[in-house]
Amino acid sequence: MSRLFRADVRTPEQALAYLTDCTLATVCDLAAKRSRPKHEFDRQKTMAQTAINWMLEMKVDFHDTRARDVVDKHGGSVDAWAATFMPAVD
Repeated sequence: MSRLFRADVRTPEQALAYLTDCTLATVCDLAAKRSRPKHEFDRQKTMAQTAINWMLEMKVDFHDTRARDVVDKHGGSVDAWAATFMPAVD
């Protein structure tokens, strides 16, 4: 899957999609860690969820982003998407 790159951003909608993608990358990174700051992980997930909700409400095209994966494969839930990156509990 291709991704939206900073150099490709030309509109406010693309800027929102790009920043959401960056936030989701942080969520993914934090989710993969066995030891993570819970407050920061929750804060990043909340920011990403808010941005996805806004993009859906405003009908922003975000077809080449992680947000599209969240919507298409996890019903729009950042929590469900993030859980797929979390290490198994021993």
